[in-house]
Amino acid sequence: MSTSHRPKFQARLLHPRFWPAWLLVGCSALLAYLPLSARARLGDLLAAGLVRGDSKRKRLALRNLSLCFSQLSQDDRLALLRRHARVSAQVFLGYGQLLLRSARHLQKQFDVEGMDIVRRQQAAGQGIILLTPHSLALEYAGQFLTIDQPMVTIVRVHHKNDLLDWLVTRFRDRYARGGVFSHASSMHGLIRAVRDGKWLYYLPDDDRAMDNNVFAPFYGVARASVPTLGRLARACGAAVIPTMTAWCPDRRRFLIRFLPPLTGLTGRDPAADAARVNAALEQIIDLDPAQYMWSAKLFRLRPPGEADLYADI
Repeated sequence: MSTSHRPKFQARLLHPRFWPAWLLVGCSALLAYLPLSARARLGDLLAAGLVRGDSKRKRLALRNLSLCFSQLSQDDRLALLRRHARVSAQVFLGYGQLLLRSARHLQKQFDVEGMDIVRRQQAAGQGIILLTPHSLALEYAGQFLTIDQPMVTIVRVHHKNDLLDWLVTRFRDRYARGGVFSHASSMHGLIRAVRDGKWLYYLPDDDRAMDNNVFAPFYGVARASVPTLGRLARACGAAVIPTMTAWCPDRRRFLIRFLPPLTGLTGRDPAADAARVNAALEQIIDLDPAQYMWSAKLFRLRPPGEADLYADI
C-alpha cells in the first residue's frame, strides 16, 4: 500500500545539529531496558519536579484545567495536575520500548476491555474507526494494536526535527501492518484501506489551522475542530468506536477500553458532527482526565474577535 508519509533514514541525520536528539534517543534506549519498577520510580521523581516548578507547560495545563473543569476547586485541579504529571513522566521515560523492545514485551503490559464491541461491528460487515483523544499513552496503544491488526493513521503535522520525524514514523509503522497518511494527501487510499479491513486510528483533537475547521464546544469552550468524521465514516462504511487509552501508574499497566459505537453523525452537517465528536471525546477523557494532553494549547485558535486565551502565559 502506498502512503504519503514514510520518511527514510539519510546520512545527513548524523550531522552535529541532530546530536541532541540522538542523545535523547540514547537515553531512551537505556531506559527501555531498565526494570519497570525502577523506571516508574524515576518517573515519579521527574513528575514531582515538574509540579513543584513554574514551567510554561505547568501554566498551560492549569489554564486548560480551569477552562474545562471550572466546577473544580483550585486544590482539585492541582491534584489532577499531579496525577497527569505522574502519568506523563512514566510514559515519556518508556518511549524507547517502542523502538527497541519486542512485541511480546509490549503485549505483556496491556489490558484490553470491550473487544467484543469491535468484533460485533466487524461481524456486521463494517469497517472500524477508533476515535481517540490525544491521550498520553496513545503511541503505545497504537503500536500494540498494530502487532495483530493492520491499522492506518493520519498525520496532520510532521515533526520539524527530521530525525524525530523519521523515528516517530518508524515506531508508528514498526510492524508494517498499515501506514501513515498525511492529512494533505488524497483520502482515496485511506478509505480503500479501511474498506479492506484495516482499522483507522483517528485523533481529531488537533487545534491546527485547516481550511475546513469549524468551532464547536469542547467542555463548553469553543474549539477549532475537524468536522470530517461523519463523511469519512460514511465513505468507509465504518463504525466509529470511541476508544480510551491509558497508562495506570499504580498498576504499571496500559489499558485500552472500547466503548459502544458513536451515533448521531450525519456526514451532512459539519458543525453538528464536530459538536458530536467533541462530546464523545469528553466522554472518553472523563473516564480518567489525568490521561489527556493538558499542557498543549488546546484552544490556540479562536473565533473571530475572541482574545488569545494564553496571552499571559
